[in-house]
Amino acid sequence: MTSPAPTAAGPLPPQARLLHIGLPKTGTTALQSTARARREDLLELGVRYPGGGLNHREAVSALMGRRWGWIGPGAAVPPIRHWNRLLREVEQETDRRVWISHEFASESDDKTAARFVEALGGRIHVVVTLRPFGAMLISSWQQYLKGGTSHTFEHWLRAVLAEPPRRAVTPSFHLRNDQSEVVRRWATAAGKDHVTVVVVDKAAPTQLTDAFESMLELPAGFLVDSSLGGLQGNRSFSAEEAELMRQVNLAIKGQAVEWGEYERLLREGGIARLLESRTPGPEEQRLVLPAWAARRATRRGQRYVSEIADTGVRVIGDLGALTEPAVGTDEPQRRPTQVGIDIATQMVVGTLSAGLGRGAFFAEAPLPPPPRPAPAPAPALAASPAAQTIKDFRTRELAGEVVARVRRRVKRTVRPR
Repeated sequence: MTSPAPTAAGPLPPQARLLHIGLPKTGTTALQSTARARREDLLELGVRYPGGGLNHREAVSALMGRRWGWIGPGAAVPPIRHWNRLLREVEQETDRRVWISHEFASESDDKTAARFVEALGGRIHVVVTLRPFGAMLISSWQQYLKGGTSHTFEHWLRAVLAEPPRRAVTPSFHLRNDQSEVVRRWATAAGKDHVTVVVVDKAAPTQLTDAFESMLELPAGFLVDSSLGGLQGNRSFSAEEAELMRQVNLAIKGQAVEWGEYERLLREGGIARLLESRTPGPEEQRLVLPAWAARRATRRGQRYVSEIADTGVRVIGDLGALTEPAVGTDEPQRRPTQVGIDIATQMVVGTLSAGLGRGAFFAEAPLPPPPRPAPAPAPALAASPAAQTIKDFRTRELAGEVVARVRRRVKRTVRPR
């Protein structure tokens, strides 16, 4: 069927709770970076972006029961207190709209989506951001490289584009990138009138920020930040950078590297510095889909568009833009066997800096560890006569012990002549 005519964004109801679930690789990091940087300005403009971090990954993961990474303490499911803390801040907000954002929520199954809706109540409005399916494949594989995968691009494509897909390869990809199923699931959980799809369209570069500004009644251009670097903008790897990352993952495979170590040294060290400190040069290869993969991706994207249109959710932008044929090539693509000295230098230096506890860019002093929540105070004894007697007895007992120790010390040090 033909896609519906695009609709205007229009503001969400006052006090709405906007839950932006991604999808990943649709400009989420740039939006979140801008929201974090302008959190106080957002408050003044009637929007609360809860917490103090980049996004709401820990809270969303806690409600989902989703872990982050592989082995080690850093890979555990975050405690539910992270979600409870977020929810308290949301519920205490009585005047403003609230904006919650993390793309892990797009991996929810039917029951988990319903749990989000129940927790956030009738004011929830779910926003799904979509790009053409074929255009997401390259950046998605690169994102999995940052998570430790060592599959070649060709092998990974054959797994995720198989019919049916081979779900053992990067299982989360199939949960988060079945575009029409994600939209259907949240339309069922929240109601189609509480779901908006925003099309990320290269022909309309500001459509994403325009849509969020309109939904949240923000000034035009407020969410556009041209100062974002390669890290905050989450730029793509060149083929050489990607192959270096894949070879690193191969080299440490089976070495019992804990996720927390990998995240601190590579993701927040070497990779962060690589993305922020350099721009791939014209001599570096750009990854391109093989022609067979482009054809399969285009067919799948066309099916997604038809099924999304049938859900009846609001669509901002031209849904037909998601059917744009994926770009592919019949030319054989060889994996790089060498990388430039600048690529290797930035990766090594960023990893060294992180290993010294100074982040990716040699902070002047070691970065402090993340704050731990204060332990809950022990419950107070009831204010009863018996309890007060116990308290008085313990106090006298402690005081008596202190006095006795002082007397013994005096006897040892002050002796008669």
